Amino acid sequence: MKAPYTEADNGRRSKNHPVVTATLWNYCSAAVATILQLGYTAYTGRTVSVSAFGAFASAQSIIQLLGYFANAGLGTAVLRAREPSQELLAAALKLGAVSGPLCCVLIQATATMWADLWNAPQATPMLRVLGCQFLILPFAAIATAWLGRLMAQRTVAVIEMASQSTGLLASTVLLTSGWNPVGLAAAPVVSQLCAAALAFPRLLLLLRALRPPGRPHRRVRLWKLARTTGFLAGHSLVQYATNTLPLWTASATLGLTAVGNYSRAVMFTGIPLALLASGLSRVTTPSLSRVLARVQSDGQALIPRIPGRQVDDRVDPSFTRAVTDVLLAASALSFLPFAFLAGIGPKMLRLLLGPGWADAASLVPWLCLASSAAMMYSTALSVDTVRGAFRQMVRAQVVTATAIGGTAIAAAATGSIHLLALAAGAGPLCGHAVQMRTWRTDSLLESRRLWDGYRVHAALALLLYAAGASIAWLADGRLLRAVPVLLCTVCALGVCWRLRSRQPLYRIATARGLLSPQ
Repeated sequence: MKAPYTEADNGRRSKNHPVVTATLWNYCSAAVATILQLGYTAYTGRTVSVSAFGAFASAQSIIQLLGYFANAGLGTAVLRAREPSQELLAAALKLGAVSGPLCCVLIQATATMWADLWNAPQATPMLRVLGCQFLILPFAAIATAWLGRLMAQRTVAVIEMASQSTGLLASTVLLTSGWNPVGLAAAPVVSQLCAAALAFPRLLLLLRALRPPGRPHRRVRLWKLARTTGFLAGHSLVQYATNTLPLWTASATLGLTAVGNYSRAVMFTGIPLALLASGLSRVTTPSLSRVLARVQSDGQALIPRIPGRQVDDRVDPSFTRAVTDVLLAASALSFLPFAFLAGIGPKMLRLLLGPGWADAASLVPWLCLASSAAMMYSTALSVDTVRGAFRQMVRAQVVTATAIGGTAIAAAATGSIHLLALAAGAGPLCGHAVQMRTWRTDSLLESRRLWDGYRVHAALALLLYAAGASIAWLADGRLLRAVPVLLCTVCALGVCWRLRSRQPLYRIATARGLLSPQ
């Protein structure tokens, strides 16, 4: 029998309703964006050559590298703001008005040099087109981040769906019209322009309610904001360079064909990774910031070294519980989807891209494992960003870079593209291990509950991998292998569903009033 519904349950539901709504809108947007990206990938896989896409991947990696300077960490800074204000928005826009145009001028002047450096002459016109987005990128990032901080997630989801679909449509039209492969570069430029045009009017309407008439202006010092955003931008820049090191290694040692195969596989697994990780981060970062702000407003002083810790050196229980819940949710959203994708993904990618992409398909299981580790590492970084634990972030990043760099060197020496895919997962896995060790030392986690949840999600992931692989075997006509595995997997998943009240994610939802107990 179900427990009777009480007023306490109603209070918990009301308290968590904005978070639930934000999560649902983020992942509805992610589902639509995934469908659009898969269709776009299938089209470009048949119209753009492997070497041309390798040149585009090299150009995109350089653009994303400079994009961290253009964005200057402003989006992350406003997401973790404890109190949104018009003055802070104005200061962020001033910094963006400087960083964006500077990066645009820089890439226009050095496009040929970058193309020569990576031995990809086709990348020169793509770099020039892609560089135009820097004029818009900071403002689009600031506007959408502020809307997310104000928990206007429905607006953010609609804007992202509209801007991404517009960019993909513009790129498809250009490729069809003969602008091949330069038309690939139009998608991000049009998307950023559309996002800025849609986000700013809505943001200005919401900000009018932030300061009632007569409320004094609060001056925001640009140098303080620049110091915080500079660290966040530098950290993101190093993280991106570290994550892109396998691609650069392939470009320098294995040739454009290997780059095309690797980048196609990375794009296939990167679409769900980016959508799942960014969607979770956009919800958890402002939510954890609210938890810390509420603890401070209740008069519980926090040691600046480790926000979340009380004066008597005990971690505040509400923050500890929130962090553990976030990591458990991240483990479910990373282990389960990517395990299923590792099983069925190679077959899906071959169907999407057509003949000639067998090497790319063989990389998918390895990159799914890497994506799962990267999502856990990224979620933990979001928690450390809210805490302001910058030293811990640097320590984990050093370990991650060392692991990826060492594995990439071994891949270059052996000429193995599969070892490069392994490098993409080795770094985040080592970095997350350092994060967990630091948090355990700081008593920031409910360790036993977290490790129990990890084990349960890992077991479920193995079942989903078997289900995905058996579906792929069915599609290939290997019935004798597929049918017994699929039947056993379905039975096991059915048992797990019957025992769902013991699952970590179900317990979190029940404890926070999102579901009624059985």
